[in-house]
Amino acid sequence: MMKKSIIFAIVLLFACTSCRQNEVKILSLQEKMNAKVSELTEMNELGTVEYKVTKVVKASDDAKWYQFGDRKILFQCTAYLKAGVNLNKFDPSKVKVNEKEKSVVVVLPKAELLSFNMPPESARMVYEKVSITRFDFSAQERNLLLQQGEKEIRDNVPTMGILQDAEKNAAAFFKSLLSQMGFESIIIKFA
Repeated sequence: MMKKSIIFAIVLLFACTSCRQNEVKILSLQEKMNAKVSELTEMNELGTVEYKVTKVVKASDDAKWYQFGDRKILFQCTAYLKAGVNLNKFDPSKVKVNEKEKSVVVVLPKAELLSFNMPPESARMVYEKVSITRFDFSAQERNLLLQQGEKEIRDNVPTMGILQDAEKNAAAFFKSLLSQMGFESIIIKFA
């Protein structure tokens, strides 16, 4: 009798769990979107493009009336830039879902430079010419030149196209993600 009770309990347990497994809750597009937004906001940033930029920095310290000869130096340095969307600035309230039309409008923050790395070992002196009557460039002067190169790269970021590429790639990523969720009309904006 005990054996039959145990077997009956096991069969009943198996039947109940298999029934529950067949009960799959179908999520609406809005519920899917809310879940995905929650996942995405846990990420701090979405890096969508990386550039390798090489910059040539030169200096010429020509002789003054009280100096004889001149000094010239030329450096080549490489910087690695990563751009994308800072998801900490993402406002989930700017996501508009239309269940009936299966459409969504997502407003993302504008792309920005997420990281800038110019390792010291990537900087190398290409050329140096110092007249015999002048002193060599000091370590401080060399560092100032490399800082100038870094500043010029940072200042040129808006004209490089890296931010536009980052937004284009972020939009493609979100369109792919949202179409997999079942959306048919997807509009991505940046503000």
